[in-house]
Amino acid sequence: PSSSLHTVATAGVKDSRAYSWGNSIMSALSRVEYNYDQKYYASASYRQDGSSKLSPEARWGHFYSVAGAWRVDKEAFMQDVKYISNLRVRASYGVNGTLPEENYAWRLLTGYDDKYMDQAGGGLSTMGNAKLSWETNYSTNLGLDFGLFDQRVFGSIEYFNRDSRDLLQRVPISRVTGFSSTLRNIGSINNKGLEITLGGDIIRNNNIRWSATVNGSFVNSEVTKLNEGADIIWTDPTGGDSRAQFIYRPGESTLAFYGYEYAGVDPANGRSRYFVNKEGDKTAGDFLLDGRGATYNYKNANYTVIGNAMPKFYGGLSSNVDYKGFTLGLNFIYKIGGDLYDGAEKDVADDGYYWERTRSKIQYDNMWTAENPKGNLPLIRGTDLEDAIQYSSRHIYNASFLRLKNVTLGYNLPTSVISKVGITNTRVFFTGSNLLTISKYKVADPEVGQFGTRGWETPIGKTYTFGIELSF
Repeated sequence: PSSSLHTVATAGVKDSRAYSWGNSIMSALSRVEYNYDQKYYASASYRQDGSSKLSPEARWGHFYSVAGAWRVDKEAFMQDVKYISNLRVRASYGVNGTLPEENYAWRLLTGYDDKYMDQAGGGLSTMGNAKLSWETNYSTNLGLDFGLFDQRVFGSIEYFNRDSRDLLQRVPISRVTGFSSTLRNIGSINNKGLEITLGGDIIRNNNIRWSATVNGSFVNSEVTKLNEGADIIWTDPTGGDSRAQFIYRPGESTLAFYGYEYAGVDPANGRSRYFVNKEGDKTAGDFLLDGRGATYNYKNANYTVIGNAMPKFYGGLSSNVDYKGFTLGLNFIYKIGGDLYDGAEKDVADDGYYWERTRSKIQYDNMWTAENPKGNLPLIRGTDLEDAIQYSSRHIYNASFLRLKNVTLGYNLPTSVISKVGITNTRVFFTGSNLLTISKYKVADPEVGQFGTRGWETPIGKTYTFGIELSF
């Protein structure tokens, strides 16, 4: 270290610590909007952004968008169509950018925490990539909004297509470099699908109003290109425990689980089996199982795509009832299709690696024994087997569920009663969250994060709230 580096870190003897970080961005923004006769709408925007998170050669990004809408119901030829209260067609196209999360990912950085013979010493602390650039997203949206019978029924249908190019992703590299990963622009992915909303008043009169809304999304997310050609294997970045493994491969889902394909328990001896999945030879293995090569030793098997965390369809449902001062609101969320990877199960349902641990009740209830040859979990043998702590389809489950996310029941006391004591409004209410869940996955909470995995995080709890609101 040089004395010209005025930082605490370069001192030979330290009795304090210091650090600093930050980034800057400079932007120029513009926007124009046009509205003609409340029927035709148009807008456009352009922006230029420069960020210190990228090198001088790559830090400036140029982004734009255009959009338009047509209020069909305002046209003269629609005036006699009384049952249509709203009809709008809209479209948009735009380009925006995403920056790296790290402030200095494009630079080789030096740290001074490496002492030598009790003297101050430094070394490389990050593997910089000067070629980093903006991740750019090209989005197209086409939508139709409608309302019928004075908005008694309403809804929308929207098609979207989003191409993300120069995708930013931290990827593994050879540890010979001194680092395990680096940030790169790895390729392109495509997300497209439909979003549908339908709602309305089921009952609407002077005494009662019951309204409901349902929405859902169909999404297909696929890797379309990898800049360097080779597959990219990566692990779940949440939780810090690399609980699941994924692969980026052209034609596969952006959340494709990657690991050994589990072939179940051998009913003859209680041992785990794995399909070998040798490329070009489906019968390669120690024995055949359903016409495919299989083995007892996962080390003789090959990684393959074992699941997909992307759901086929997901969304929500809400219902609200107002009747003579009483209100009841129900909000559901749901997910149909897709897989969930239980990373915590690797620790609580192993075959003997953690032989001294108390295992989950599921393990004991479903373990193979001579008396229970139909058990779907292998026999615990206490020989330090590592089968269960590998990335494999043994820990994949159906992610479909329906959950009552929130329920609220309230009552507004009659004004004629409360006004006598100087109160203008009194509402008594009860609110509950996560009170009911229906799912195929019974072991733990099926509502997981964006990567479709669970680990040791605290499950979402049930909550009950009782209250009273007073206005004077």
